[in-house]
Amino acid sequence: MQVNSKNKIFVCFAAEDRYTVAEPIVYHMKNYGFPVWYDRTELLMGDNRVRKNLFEGAGQSKYVIAVISKNSAASECFKEELEVVRKRYYKSEVTVFPVIYEISPKKLPNDLQWICELIFKEIYKSSGTREVCNHIACKITNDFLADYEQKNLYSIATNCNIPNLIKRFIETYLSINNENLNARISILYSLNMTIQNIYIDNSISNDYINLVSRIFTRLFDETKLNLKIDYRNLWMLENAICLLINIYLESLTDSSI
Repeated sequence: MQVNSKNKIFVCFAAEDRYTVAEPIVYHMKNYGFPVWYDRTELLMGDNRVRKNLFEGAGQSKYVIAVISKNSAASECFKEELEVVRKRYYKSEVTVFPVIYEISPKKLPNDLQWICELIFKEIYKSSGTREVCNHIACKITNDFLADYEQKNLYSIATNCNIPNLIKRFIETYLSINNENLNARISILYSLNMTIQNIYIDNSISNDYINLVSRIFTRLFDETKLNLKIDYRNLWMLENAICLLINIYLESLTDSSI
């Protein structure tokens, strides 16, 4: 399974928001292992801006993070990119993640009001961008699970022939109260380490394995699993574990052929 070829995330923003919002978002998404189309790494001097930025970036990426602020209305490049994205959105060709920065949604100009049709996230200088990136990662990993039959841990535990150790991990996880977020995340972290170190063959070539590893490693390095209550974190990690187990089950099928 290849992630890079079809699931790039285009980051659309006004130049004034590059260092305050866009680059922190790119940093988090890349550290989680998601492929990002970002102008600083994709464009070189002499490139055709329309062909590269509008056609390849805004026009072909499966996902778009649109950073909207008081600077957006005055940025011609931003408006050109977002218009390409808007047309693709109404054709159901792209998923758009609106990130509204330091401005009330009610004060958006008329040509940006369509953004309010979507679930958006408001952020501020004091809030940072990691939480919104977790929400985005949650949605994208959920989409990745569409490639597989088993889409949640309950289904895996009840319908799949998995090793007893993995099954006990999952059953313990499902038995814990939903409010006990840190305990549940700790079990998912341990389950990830167990599957990766015991059950996943190092010879398996699958981009999702690297993605799952980076999601868990990044979250652990940043928080040591001492997270505030945000169920998107939990949902993202559940998706990651489901991806990993589906890859493991797929490898068993392949080896039996």
